[in-house]
Amino acid sequence: MGAFQITLTVRDGTTLSVPLEQVVERSMRTATSWTWLGVALVGGLLTLAFVALPAGSVEQSAVYDAAGLAAIAAALYGIRLHRPASRQPWLLLALGQLSFVAGDIIWTTLAALGEDPFPSPADAAYLLGYPILAVGLGVAIRRRIAGGDRAGLLDGAILATGAAVVWWTFVLGPLTETSDPDPVGFLFGIAYPLGDLLLIGMALGLLVAPGARSTSFRLLVANLLALLVGDLVFGLQSVAGTYVDGGLLDVTWLAGYVLFGMAATHPSMARVFEPSPISVALLGPVRIVLLAVAMLVGPALLLVDHANESSVVLVVAGASAIVSILVLVRLAGMVRNLSRDIQRREVLEAQLSYQAHHDPLTGLANRRRFFGAVHDVLDTGKGLTVLFIDLDDFKDVNDGLGHDAGDALLTEIGRRLVAVLRPNDLGCRIGGDEFAALLPGLVDPRDGEMVARRVLEVLARPLTIEGRELSVRASIGVAAADADEAVSVDELLRRADVAMYHAKAAGKHCVAIFAPGMDSPAAAVQGAHAGRGGPFRHVRPGRQPTPQPGSA
Repeated sequence: MGAFQITLTVRDGTTLSVPLEQVVERSMRTATSWTWLGVALVGGLLTLAFVALPAGSVEQSAVYDAAGLAAIAAALYGIRLHRPASRQPWLLLALGQLSFVAGDIIWTTLAALGEDPFPSPADAAYLLGYPILAVGLGVAIRRRIAGGDRAGLLDGAILATGAAVVWWTFVLGPLTETSDPDPVGFLFGIAYPLGDLLLIGMALGLLVAPGARSTSFRLLVANLLALLVGDLVFGLQSVAGTYVDGGLLDVTWLAGYVLFGMAATHPSMARVFEPSPISVALLGPVRIVLLAVAMLVGPALLLVDHANESSVVLVVAGASAIVSILVLVRLAGMVRNLSRDIQRREVLEAQLSYQAHHDPLTGLANRRRFFGAVHDVLDTGKGLTVLFIDLDDFKDVNDGLGHDAGDALLTEIGRRLVAVLRPNDLGCRIGGDEFAALLPGLVDPRDGEMVARRVLEVLARPLTIEGRELSVRASIGVAAADADEAVSVDELLRRADVAMYHAKAAGKHCVAIFAPGMDSPAAAVQGAHAGRGGPFRHVRPGRQPTPQPGSA
């Protein structure tokens, strides 16, 4: 039974039949590309419901918990839907977010029972989420920097250190001074800002690591930003005693859940943790500014804290800032010099590589590159044809017009040979007046013979050398190997060489296809030496040379 078809009729009466399977597949592909916007819509509705309910009510907390669970469910669906190559970091990040949601549910349950202990199982669930998220981000960073900018992690560590100073000054330090004197309560109290500090370091590492800045990546960064901003404001409000349950601060954390669900369901999530071959600056302007800010955090806070107490502190802080900037400027100069040296080395390596694989006179591939290319094609198991081209009596040109004219003639022959070949063919100058061509994919010798005859035709067109018009003749040997034939590079090239000598023996300016009976080229070589007539004939102005093709 054939596949189901959907028949559409347009206004002019034309009918179009489309397989039902194709319609369904296209519809599913379209639906999956818009899933993340559906998550945004559902999350927005739940956020509006949260704001509309009475602050601190059990109903409001239930909506908050439902939004968190929905975001995690959407993230798991996105992982299953888009099947990223790197699932592990996504699963770890989802598990960390789920730990936060579990803390929310436990806290809602305790609140419904009229209990508000500290610390509580809810705090344990919250705190467990931080190291899980940190591990997930660490795995993501390791995957994104594979073969990339590992020095960026050092920059991230510097920025994280600067952030740690700020975090201690405004959050962790004041919190330790006002925390519960009970040892357990004290440990739980400072564990939250320490967890945030850990996430700050990992988030900065993710930002400076190379890789694609896709929509999913930006949504994930926004999720982390919402989490950290919410925790920062909560810490400040806790110190000041102004936190209100169910207020706008909770909306920030709620938005973080929704952003994570959107990041995990966006189609670009499948590649967000893959290394990307982007250009990475050793120390670009943005990194210099960020590093300067991080280095000046300490002196700046010292100045703010002790501006009115001691002139010595002012001098020390100012001197530290100046030294930091000077060191950074010196480092930037060294990096620029290193970058220039690397660029010069890359240019030199490219030049040396080109010279090692190309003929300096004609620009064609040289013998080394040609033999390697034939070997590569044979390794793929595909058929190919090789042409060996030898110019007939090229010595007459060197003797009659000079070596400069001979070089000019060889250069023009190389240009004409490339013009005849296909883009994926390879022209080569073996050496002296010998050329070759690699024709991958041609397994029928007759196809190679047709190419060879076109080469003879193009080479025979008159060209002007030292003010004189010449017509070039050549002898070409053809050898082919199909995909099923096990033949070595040396054997295939030997066959083409033998066929070329038989073309010489046949009277020159002709093509010969290799056959098993040609295995001994001795007679062919003798015939070649006895060949009649020179290939380079002077052509009078207004007359076209008469080609004299031979037969294989």
